[in-house]
Amino acid sequence: MYQLSRLLHDYHRDLYNHLEEYEIGPSLYAAPWFLTLFASQFPLGFVSRIFDLVFVQGPGVIFKVALCLLSSHEREIVECDSFESIVDYLKTTLPTLTQTQMEETITKVMEMDISKQLHAYEVEYHVLQDEMLDAGPPPDDSERLDKLEKTNVQLKKQNMDLLEKLQAARQKIQTLETSMENFLSRESKMKHMIRSLEQERAAYQRTIERMRSSLPPDTLTDVEMTQIKTGPNGKAKSTAKKP
Repeated sequence: MYQLSRLLHDYHRDLYNHLEEYEIGPSLYAAPWFLTLFASQFPLGFVSRIFDLVFVQGPGVIFKVALCLLSSHEREIVECDSFESIVDYLKTTLPTLTQTQMEETITKVMEMDISKQLHAYEVEYHVLQDEMLDAGPPPDDSERLDKLEKTNVQLKKQNMDLLEKLQAARQKIQTLETSMENFLSRESKMKHMIRSLEQERAAYQRTIERMRSSLPPDTLTDVEMTQIKTGPNGKAKSTAKKP
C-alpha cells in the first residue's frame, strides 16, 4: 500500500492530492485487488490476462495494473466530491471495464517499467519502519495506536464481509439473468409453435374450401341434408314434428 501511494504521489499528483483530501488511502480500495489479483471485482477475462502477466513479469505487475486503472479514470475520480462517491466509484464503477478499456490497460501495463521505483519505495519503507521501531511510540500515544490498530482490523473484516456479500449477490444476479433468458427462449419457441399451428390451420381451411368449390352443387346439397338428418355427432336425427 505504501508503494502504491508513492506511485500515485510521483506519477499522478492531482489524483493523489484529491484522495488525500478525503482521507482515502490505498488500503481502502486496493486491498481486495492485491489480495485476489483483481479477481474479486473485475471481469474474468481481464483477470486471466493479469495472471499471464504475473507469471511472465512477476508480482510487480499488480502495481502497474492498479496505477493504470487509477490513471485512466483520474478525471472521473477527481470529479467526485465526497468520500462516499469516491469509494463507490472505485469499488463499483471502475471495475466495469469494456473490452477496449481492458486491451488499453493491458497494453499500458506491458509497456510500463517501474521496477526501480518499486525497489526504491521498498527500501524507503523499511528505513521508515526501522526508524519508528528505534524511536518507539510516545507514552501518551500508545493507547491511541492500539485503538487505531483494532479499528483497522475491524474495518478490514467488514470490507471482506462486504466483498463476500457482493460476490454472492452477483452470483444470484447471474442465476436470475440465466433463468430469464431461458424463460424468454421458451416463450419465443411457444410463439413460433403457435404461429406454425395457425398457419397449418389456415392451410387446412383453404384446402376444405377448394374441395367444396370442386364438388357439384347437387352433391353439396345432399351432404348438407345428410348432416341435418344425422346431426353434428353422426347420430340419426328425427325430423317429425311433435303433436
